[in-house]
Amino acid sequence: MTKMKIFFGILIFIMICIALNNTGIFSINNKFLKEGLQNLANPGEYPYSDEYPLLEGSYEYTGSKTRSNKDYNDIWWKYPVFRVGSYAQITNNLRYWSNPDDGECVPADFCDALYKDKEVSSNVIQPLGPVPETMSGVRVNYYNTEQNLFLGPQAGPELPVFA
Repeated sequence: MTKMKIFFGILIFIMICIALNNTGIFSINNKFLKEGLQNLANPGEYPYSDEYPLLEGSYEYTGSKTRSNKDYNDIWWKYPVFRVGSYAQITNNLRYWSNPDDGECVPADFCDALYKDKEVSSNVIQPLGPVPETMSGVRVNYYNTEQNLFLGPQAGPELPVFA
């Protein structure tokens, strides 16, 4: 009787080992044994992303594989600084950059090393004109709605419905 118990015990143990092996726990390519981090330092396909810089599609690549000979005295003027409190709505947050080197390259000899300057649109923001006075809808911030969006029964005296 004890031989039978030992036999069934070994049989159950072998079946459990086979089941665990089929789930991949003991396999070399186990997803639980990998660290789960992505390579975010160099995204893209292997040969292309090693040969060309990351912004090569947006800015023209110089083709140089060396650093420039700039230092911090040469690059500080590229950082945009405008008057505080300008009514012209000018801020340091530029929408269109001629070059991703914005005067804050660390180290400084990375500035002007990879990308050429490009022609950009104007960064001056024009404010919207006054809202036209119409009675066709309800004003929501700057815009007017086409129709009354508050349809249905009145919710109460504090929330009137306009028809």
